[in-house]
Amino acid sequence: MSEPEYTRNLDETRLADALQRLESRISRLESYLGLSSGEEFGSATTLAPGGTDQILSRSSDDDSGLEMRIGEFGLAWVGSIIFSLGIIFLVTYIHNLGYGISATALGYVSAAALFILSHRWSDSFTLLSRITTASSLVLIYYTTVRLHFFSSDPLVTSRPIAVSLLLLVVGLQFYLSIIRGSQGLAGLAILLSMVSAVLIDQTHLSLPLVALNAAISSILAIKRDWRRLLVGTIVAAYGVHLLWLLNNFVLGHPLKGVEGHQFNLIYLFLYVLAFAAATLLIKDTSGDSFAVVGIILLNCIAFSAVSLLVVLTQYQSVYASVYLGVFLVFMAISIIHWLRTKRQILAAGYACFGYMGLTIAIYGYANPPVSFLWLSLQSLLVVSMALWFRSRVLVVVNTMIFIGIVAAYMVTSPSSHLVNFTFVIVAHASARVMNWQKERLTLQTEMIRNIYLLTAFLLILMAVYRVAPAQYITLFWTAAAAVYFVLSSLLKNIKYRWIAIGMIMVSVMHLFVVDLARLDASYRVMAFLGLGLMTLIISLFYTRFHRLPGGKQDSPPQ
Repeated sequence: MSEPEYTRNLDETRLADALQRLESRISRLESYLGLSSGEEFGSATTLAPGGTDQILSRSSDDDSGLEMRIGEFGLAWVGSIIFSLGIIFLVTYIHNLGYGISATALGYVSAAALFILSHRWSDSFTLLSRITTASSLVLIYYTTVRLHFFSSDPLVTSRPIAVSLLLLVVGLQFYLSIIRGSQGLAGLAILLSMVSAVLIDQTHLSLPLVALNAAISSILAIKRDWRRLLVGTIVAAYGVHLLWLLNNFVLGHPLKGVEGHQFNLIYLFLYVLAFAAATLLIKDTSGDSFAVVGIILLNCIAFSAVSLLVVLTQYQSVYASVYLGVFLVFMAISIIHWLRTKRQILAAGYACFGYMGLTIAIYGYANPPVSFLWLSLQSLLVVSMALWFRSRVLVVVNTMIFIGIVAAYMVTSPSSHLVNFTFVIVAHASARVMNWQKERLTLQTEMIRNIYLLTAFLLILMAVYRVAPAQYITLFWTAAAAVYFVLSSLLKNIKYRWIAIGMIMVSVMHLFVVDLARLDASYRVMAFLGLGLMTLIISLFYTRFHRLPGGKQDSPPQ
């Protein structure tokens, strides 16, 4: 036999063996599924010499895959939910007939049967096993609830015993979720534990249970990176606290605010601290990931919303102290985040909400216009924090807050010369700090500095206008322009010269539009001479630099 013939025969033998093994495997699958040979598949396709044909077309594969997904996953969920609801309705029906012991026994036996079945399916039907496990846990929880709650003739009359049984069931669910490493079972345990907190309906039992759930979810997020569990727990924790605040109306109580504060703010702070610990210690290899930032925002926004309702309904007389506490807590979290992680956006997120609390606290402690003095000084504190954190976020947020404070002052507060000039000083100081440390702040644009300087320009016009006698307004503005020109030379800052030029233009307009018609001759002469002299001096200044040797222009650093 020649070499090519031998090779061809060897290949055919190997192909025949492979086809034989494939046919054997298909036969075992047909036997397992209860199908007759060739029932679900067409006849084998003859292999063409030198190539192979597809057994099924691509469209047939797609249809079969969709069908399998619906049949295996979708129907498993639907069937399990319907079956579990059927058992629950049956247990409820028997309870309503007055056979409480029989209904309870049926519930526990059904739950045990489902749990055993799920254990036997754990290898062969993994998804169905997980769904059945969850169904059994829900069923055993519901049966335990009916021992005392929602029953006119409860089997367990002692409320403490009933609550202990509920917590025992929830503890069992947590244990199963941990040993199986299942985030879904842990989420179910958190959900049923929160339901237990609502059913308990006692402030200093319900809210501590919510805080305990917050701590457990944070620990699991840190140890096992279960972030979806943490997100769900944040929503559930603040939601249950809101239900408590609304008098647990889902239990049939009147929809109204709960009577007395009962120190519930302590529990709100415990929630926010527990969730903040998770964002501090959670494993995050991607830096400032979107998931962690989202968790921080959700935690802060939910806390702010619920705490606002608590303050409005229960702490109006001491709201300033409450928000001072909010500021201290959030700033402590922010600083610890920065010291431990060096992640700017995470630390800045907590700092922003902390400064919102400080703003409210200042407004509560001091009446206008003094409160606006402290609010303006707060801006410098924020800029200092931004320098430490190297955070652009804090700078941008502080700019918006500063403009909002100025606008609120002009609209709502009586004028104060001290506050007016403090705003001017703060605006200039903020702009100077950002110019001095722009590389540290990684600011790539002059827009924010220009906003501060434009605000300072408008504020100095207003401050001088309000402090100066009417006949001297033009002269005072002219003097202010002279000061800005001197500062521009000392600080080598061209922007101050633009402010000075702007003030000269405004002074000229005021001189011709207002002073000509209103002032006495003596004051009018003084205004014309002073403004004219100042304008000529400025012109000589520019002419001198224009005629420097070599035609050099003054272009000082900004």
